[in-house]
Amino acid sequence: MPSGHAWVAAVAVLVATDSSMVWAGKDTHTYKMGEDVVVWTDKVGPYNNPQETYEYSTLGLCELEGDDIAVEQGELSIGETLEGHAFFSSPRLDIHFGQNKPQTPLCNMRLKDEQTKALATMINDNYWYQLYIDDLPIWAFVGEHSKFAVDVSRFSMMYRDNNKSLQMPSGSAPPVPKQLKGKPLPRIYTHRHFTLFYNNDQIIEVDMEPSSPWPIYAGAPLNFSYTVLWFPTNKEFKDRTNRYLDPKFFEHKVHWFSIVNSFMLCLFLCAVVAIILMKTLKQDFTRYSASEAEELENLDGVGDESGWKQVNGDVFRKPDHLAIFTVVYASGCHLACTVFIVLIFAICNSYYASRGATAGSFVIAYLCTVIVGGYEGGRIFRMFGGQQWKRTMVYQCLFMPGVVFMSFVVINTTAIFYRATMTVPFKTIFIIIVLFLAVCVPLHTVGTLLGRRAAVERSFPCRVHHLKRPIPTKHWAFTPVMTMVAGIVPFGCLFIEMYFILSAVWSHNKIYYVYGFMFAILVLLCLVIICVSITCTYILLNAEDYRWQWQSYISCAATALYVFLYTIHYFYNSTQMSGFLQTVYYFGTSFNFCIGLALFCGSLGFIGASKFVFLIYSNIKAE
Repeated sequence: MPSGHAWVAAVAVLVATDSSMVWAGKDTHTYKMGEDVVVWTDKVGPYNNPQETYEYSTLGLCELEGDDIAVEQGELSIGETLEGHAFFSSPRLDIHFGQNKPQTPLCNMRLKDEQTKALATMINDNYWYQLYIDDLPIWAFVGEHSKFAVDVSRFSMMYRDNNKSLQMPSGSAPPVPKQLKGKPLPRIYTHRHFTLFYNNDQIIEVDMEPSSPWPIYAGAPLNFSYTVLWFPTNKEFKDRTNRYLDPKFFEHKVHWFSIVNSFMLCLFLCAVVAIILMKTLKQDFTRYSASEAEELENLDGVGDESGWKQVNGDVFRKPDHLAIFTVVYASGCHLACTVFIVLIFAICNSYYASRGATAGSFVIAYLCTVIVGGYEGGRIFRMFGGQQWKRTMVYQCLFMPGVVFMSFVVINTTAIFYRATMTVPFKTIFIIIVLFLAVCVPLHTVGTLLGRRAAVERSFPCRVHHLKRPIPTKHWAFTPVMTMVAGIVPFGCLFIEMYFILSAVWSHNKIYYVYGFMFAILVLLCLVIICVSITCTYILLNAEDYRWQWQSYISCAATALYVFLYTIHYFYNSTQMSGFLQTVYYFGTSFNFCIGLALFCGSLGFIGASKFVFLIYSNIKAE
């Protein structure tokens, strides 16, 4: 298990980093009466593809165009960049704190052929966009579909009658094509009604209602406008993000049922494992600890000697491909520490209320907890007598970044080709590489050295024989069946929670905030994995097969295979995602998640099996 010193060091660094992340920043969220309130445009994309997002300027509207305005680009944190944000101010939306504004022209334009085709396609694909006011998000659709035939000439007459005072580009509007008259056309919203609520000098709520749909056709005159209304409220600032949460979904009785289901499964499994193993082991210990006189008196027992006792001279033999085993085990320990620390801080700090906080804290926690992976890798590698530990240390340090990098290249290259906001810029990549070299490499080296020193003080309960004991032949399906059955048991503890997690990740307006649920499920999952690992190890050793290290790891890691199959089922049955970019992003991210889950479960399974093996073989009479 990870050492106490490694845990304390990792947590201490994360606390210091997290504190600076929370308290640093110039934005105090306080305004004076009449002070400018900046409206930030963010991203736009099809509703069914939440990660296929583009910059707001992709719409090609006049809101951010013109030499008379200065559009400011917002700075992004690492977490915001990874989440695909792209902030640009909208100076034409002139909003002042506490001051109402009647209907005010925003800008006007006349659609060209290219703009008409692009906007019509976006509206037909249900494009939505996102704005931010004082770090509070607003979502709205770009336009709407026409359910009935629209007489375009009628809209043109309405425009001439009601908008004579507005300045339009020079030149008269071209006549409406005859083929468009009386046909349904997509319509774009040309008016926004902002409703803001404030408490003293702070903004508490923001709402926006789009209206005034106008048909899209070549030469169509578009006049954009907005209104602003302010209302006082007694709601406190700390509660302002609660309106974005969805307790009816995330706190549904089904979610509570998943906790109860996982707890009962864990309790049942622990009880069965305890009863069966303790009863069986008690008989084994009694038989194996019998005196020589008792053995001579009971000759029948001699012929019955078989099972896990017979492999005491091989059970602590070095596993095959020790370097690979050390790499995947150490990576799993590293990820386990990262996940638990992020969850604890998310519960304490309400990360859901801060944009990009979860992704940013995960990066920081990964960098700081690398010492744990180094410690466990160095300890296991030396304990089993591995050679060339320096090369193995390098493999450990580069394994997870290498796996993520390979999938990142595919996803990021696709995003660059589509010019999507999910593209990670070179600046962010450079910062992460520098942090990796400056933090990960030294901490991993220190952890490896500490682990190798700790391994010197640890010895095996039984001496390893020079000659390998032959392994009895088993049925060809023994190992595959045990592995698949072992993997599906933890999945039964996890699959309900997976639905809520996937629903939050693969939607644009659901925020996962029930980190307490996730932490409880994770603890129960760990207990189930340990019980499953102990059971599989005992069955394997009773079959006189001493290769328990890899089997305990793979049996528990098989859970990730079921999770990946579930993500495929979710994609085709619970979403309406389409397109190459969204598909690549979905399956690339799901693949990375399942790789991490396999490492997490496998390492935890090996830890449980290792404790069990050390316990039982330290209590027998080895010859």
